[in-house]
Amino acid sequence: MTEKEEGNLLIYIKSMDFRKTILAILVFLGICLLASFLWLKVYTHHGEELAMPDYTGYKYDDALADATKRKFRMSIQDSLHILGRPGGIILKQNPIPSSLVKSNRMIYVTITKRGKDKIISGRLPEMYGKSYERKKQELSDHFQIKSRIVDTKFDPGDPGQILSVLYKGEIITSAKGRNNEIQIEKGDYLDFVISAKTGGDVEVPDLSCKTLEEALFLLENINLKLGSVKELDSITDRNSAYIISQEPLASGSMIKMDSPVHVSISRIRPDDCF
Repeated sequence: MTEKEEGNLLIYIKSMDFRKTILAILVFLGICLLASFLWLKVYTHHGEELAMPDYTGYKYDDALADATKRKFRMSIQDSLHILGRPGGIILKQNPIPSSLVKSNRMIYVTITKRGKDKIISGRLPEMYGKSYERKKQELSDHFQIKSRIVDTKFDPGDPGQILSVLYKGEIITSAKGRNNEIQIEKGDYLDFVISAKTGGDVEVPDLSCKTLEEALFLLENINLKLGSVKELDSITDRNSAYIISQEPLASGSMIKMDSPVHVSISRIRPDDCF
């Protein structure tokens, strides 16, 4: 570069135009740096990870409102019936509480059902003639249904066997058949009538002309008891004495098992005995 050119460059550097040019370049670079900083800040905030709140135990509507404020979305994935708990309560969630997630993340929740589950009676096991205790356990374990005995009836078979099953007055099963169309709510009761060795009715036997020993044997076999014994004359051996009369009378009527039969006895066998 010649001395003349160097002189011109020095004059230009000292000029106002040069200073304006440098200032414009600095301003431009400043604007570029500021724009880059702001863009990076927005980008970083957009990808920021947030701690997932714990919504378990909350009502679904309340949890949804809170999640929306926090820029999350929420969806019901499943619902379960829980005995004794109201419907619409969040039982579990995905993602789990305290996990780090990004904004606008979908939260999948499982809630309690608002109505009780129902089971059609046709799905229940065969119960007529089966052990009450065994079926009671089976209904509780597999169907969440409770059982209770509302009556017992005499049956010549084993005691504790199911004679009939009812739900809210409707017969599900009995000796006459089975109804498979009854809707039963989980957690509700089925009513059972079961067999017993006592409690039935038997016909009043005719004890006339029998010895007291024979009468006692007959009464025991049909689940009746010997009541009061009235001696009509002098008797030395009561077992061999004869029945003269009885109460209640043998008229074909029925009495409850374990009821007493009162008799009058004599050592003399009546003339009308054959």
